[in-house]
Amino acid sequence: MKKFLRPLGLVLVSALLTVGTCAALSGDSIVSLSYLQSVFFPKAVQAGEEAGVKALQETYDSAKKQLDTLGGGTAGSSSDTLRRQEWPDGQIITLPTGSGFLMLDGSAGLVHTGAVVDVTAGEEVPSGAALVKHHRYLVGESTEAAVTVRSGQAAIGLQGSFGLTAGKTEHTPFYDVSQNDWFYAPVGYAYEKGLFSGIDANHFAPGSPMNRAMLMSVLHRLAGSPAPVSQIAFNDVPGNSWYAQAVLWGASQGITSGTGNGNFSPDGLITREQAVAMMYNYATQYMRIGTGQGADLSGYADLARLSGWARPAMSWAVEQGIISGVANGTALTLEPGRNATRAEMATMLRAFSEKIL
Repeated sequence: MKKFLRPLGLVLVSALLTVGTCAALSGDSIVSLSYLQSVFFPKAVQAGEEAGVKALQETYDSAKKQLDTLGGGTAGSSSDTLRRQEWPDGQIITLPTGSGFLMLDGSAGLVHTGAVVDVTAGEEVPSGAALVKHHRYLVGESTEAAVTVRSGQAAIGLQGSFGLTAGKTEHTPFYDVSQNDWFYAPVGYAYEKGLFSGIDANHFAPGSPMNRAMLMSVLHRLAGSPAPVSQIAFNDVPGNSWYAQAVLWGASQGITSGTGNGNFSPDGLITREQAVAMMYNYATQYMRIGTGQGADLSGYADLARLSGWARPAMSWAVEQGIISGVANGTALTLEPGRNATRAEMATMLRAFSEKIL
C-alpha cells in the first residue's frame, strides 16, 4: 500500500506548507525561517503522511467490510465465507468484480482483464502471475479474473460469486507437485500405479530423500508382492516391520545383499548408484533379462566416484534411459553417491517400468 500513500500525503502536506509559507511572508516575527525549516516543515510532512495512511486504511477497511458481507445464492455459484475448499488439477475458477479469494495451499495462476488487488501485500497483481500462499485477493472494478489450479490439488477459499470449468478427473492429491515441475509426470505415474504415495495425504515431498526400505518395498510391489523363496535374515530387519517381507524377498532374489556385516540398513538413504544397482539386479537376477552392451561412461566428469560394484548397473541404466547425467556448469556428472530424491526415484521407476518391465 505504501506506493499509494505519497500522492495523498503530498496533498495534505501542501496544504499545511501553504499556511506556514503565508505566515513567513506576512512578516510575522514569531515564525522564524529556522523554525520553519527545522520544526514546522518536518512536522507538516509527518502529519501529511499519517493522514494519508489513515485515509487509505479507511478506504481499505470499507472495501474489506463490503467483501466480507458478500455471499448467498446456491452452492457452486457463490460463497459467503473464505472457507477452505479443495480444487483439482486444471480447475478454472472465474470471478467477477467484487469477488475475493484466498490462496491456502498448492499452486495456481491468475489471469484477468483489469485489476486484481493482493490485499495482503497491498498491491495490484499483474495478469499471468502465480498466486502467493496465504495471500488474499480482491477482484477490482470492471474486471473478470480466472484462477487456474496448476498443482495436483489446491486449497483455495472463495467469497462472492464465481463460475467453474472442470479440471482433471484423474489427478494426484499433492499440493507440492505442479504442472511446471520437471517431475510432474513421473510423480503422477508413480501415484497412479501405486508405486509409492506421499509423505502425507497432500504432500509428496519431491525434494526429500528416499530410504532403502522404501525402494525395496516399491520393487517388491512391482513384482506383485510375492513371498520370499528363502529366509536370508538381516540383523537390522525385525520380522514384524512393514518392510520385512520386501527385504527378505529382495535378498532371496539377489536384488540386494545388504550393506555388510549382516545388515540391510533399512533407514539408510538410498544413493543414486544403489538405486540403479537394485533395479539392475531386479532385471538381471529376478527377470533374467540381458543387459546389452551398456553405455560408455567415460564422458562423465565424476566417473572416478562411481563404486566399482555399481559400474555395470550404471552403464546399463544410462543406456536404458533410466538415469541421466546432471549438468554442473560445463561438465556432465553422474553424482553416484548423492542421495536420490523422491522426485528422482519417481522418474527412474517410471522409466524402469515402461522400458524394462
